[in-house]
Amino acid sequence: MSEPVATGSFPVNRESASGTPASGSMKLLSKKHSILERPVMQFRPFGVTPDGRKIRDVSGITIKANVEYLEEVVGKKNGEAAGRQAIERLCDSLNTRIRDPSYHVTPEFLQNIWHSYSYEFAIYLGEFCILISEDPNFQFEMGKHKFISPVIQTLGRPFSVVQIFELFPRFGEKFAKDSLRFSVRNVTNGSAVLGMTLTEHVAQQFGPYRNRCAYVICQASKAGLLAVPQLVHHLGFASVRDLRCMADGDESCEWEFHWPAQPLSETRGWVVTGTVACMSILAFVYVRAMHPEWSWLETSLRTLIPGLASWFIWNWYRLKKKVEEQKTLLKEQVDSVDARHEELREAYLEQERTVVELRTLNAELENRILERTRSLAVANERLRELDERKSAFVSIASHEIRTPLTSIKGFVENMLTGVTGDLRERQVLYLTRVKYNIDRLTRTLNDLLDLSRIEAGHVALRLTDVSLTEVTAEALDNLRPQAEEKSLVLEATTPSQLAPVQGDRDKILQILTNLIHNAIKFTPSSGRISISLVPLQNSTIQVCVADTGCGIAPEEAPNVFDRFYRSDSGTTETRGAGLGLAITKSLVDLHRGRIWVESTVGSGTRFYFTLPAG
Repeated sequence: MSEPVATGSFPVNRESASGTPASGSMKLLSKKHSILERPVMQFRPFGVTPDGRKIRDVSGITIKANVEYLEEVVGKKNGEAAGRQAIERLCDSLNTRIRDPSYHVTPEFLQNIWHSYSYEFAIYLGEFCILISEDPNFQFEMGKHKFISPVIQTLGRPFSVVQIFELFPRFGEKFAKDSLRFSVRNVTNGSAVLGMTLTEHVAQQFGPYRNRCAYVICQASKAGLLAVPQLVHHLGFASVRDLRCMADGDESCEWEFHWPAQPLSETRGWVVTGTVACMSILAFVYVRAMHPEWSWLETSLRTLIPGLASWFIWNWYRLKKKVEEQKTLLKEQVDSVDARHEELREAYLEQERTVVELRTLNAELENRILERTRSLAVANERLRELDERKSAFVSIASHEIRTPLTSIKGFVENMLTGVTGDLRERQVLYLTRVKYNIDRLTRTLNDLLDLSRIEAGHVALRLTDVSLTEVTAEALDNLRPQAEEKSLVLEATTPSQLAPVQGDRDKILQILTNLIHNAIKFTPSSGRISISLVPLQNSTIQVCVADTGCGIAPEEAPNVFDRFYRSDSGTTETRGAGLGLAITKSLVDLHRGRIWVESTVGSGTRFYFTLPAG
């Protein structure tokens, strides 16, 4: 038999504030229609209802009984592995009918007797057990063999079947909290008439499938009851006859049970009977001797009847006292177990609610992360496109601007050399400033092009063995004229024996040039700039460019290598475009090196970088 699956749309009753669907007039379907025709559960399977009421319709003992019996039945038929797979299949089937993944179940969860469930969930589980076991009588057989647990069997041994059935409503309440109503019409030593009906709360959960749901409950319940004489006192299973059934449209289910009557204690009965008989005979002999005029009949009536009456009264009193003692003992045991059971049940209900809340929170977080990840992917793709466009724009704009700048610079230089005639002093001053700013703008354009190429991955290193001593000397020679304009001292400290580094000579020269040029720019006149080369133990060489300039504030230090970042330190004239250090860091990174800065405001700055030795 194949399992129905939850596909397509289905008109679902929404839970009201009380946790039940709003109901009006409803036509009930016959018991041939299973609740599995409903694609998904309409009520929360466990935990609390939307209005905060704890869900306690069905005890975890009942659910575990179904799960264990399903594993046993399938295991006996197809092997232990098949039994375990049947439980996994049961969980999968249930989870396809539960809307919220936070309420999905596992085999371990279903076998915890302290959990509590809605009756809708219990019926779904029962119907799936019937399908998976391929046994239409699964619920009856399960109730017969599993409902009366070993603990209940042991606790019930001191009490007769009559007493157990008289307390049937109290025991039943433990399995179905406020979901079923139980009644006892009549109990004798050998027969009982017991009843059961659904509460309105449960009937609303079943909706139009109430008849079939009642049939499933009825089969399991009456099977559990008929097993009491056998499992508790080994009297054999009771016979049962249906008097009424909700599945057939009756208001309640009512069953009549018959079992072998339990005999009273024979030894004690013979002792008491013998004692009474002896006393009656002695009384007869005594009275006969004292009153010979009485007839045999009169003597018998005067002596035997009081004895028999005394025996009956004493026996009735003894039996009544014994019953009262047993009832008191049973009540104490039930109350004790009941109190502990409720404590544990409440604790597990609270735990269930916490688990569901955590699952819901995790699901929400996962959805948020998924949303953010998607948004981030879209944003990254958009950023990549914009970055490519920016790089293309920078490249094109730089070339387009640099061409007229070169032409302008040429005209300015020609004018300064007198090609266009003699110039007055003020004209020379203005043209010199124009040439300076053209050079400055050209350097900025070159920096933009370099950074654009690096970010686009278009810069390839030509790795060779490079002497840092020679490259440092070359950088100092190139920048010495600028340093002399500010009366700055340039000096270098290099070891006599320094291993070469693996790198691109031009790029390393650019790194040093940028750092030294930056130091010249931020060091006031008559200052000092020092370059030191130090070999480290991890096969790297550390380079330090130190100055006696204005320094960098601690809050600005982490940002100095960012693109377009310009420090507030220094004057307006010393501020550049904020690209030099960004390019320098990118070039150091390409060489698998590291760069950092140390600075004290007012005392100078030290830039360090490392390169791997060759």
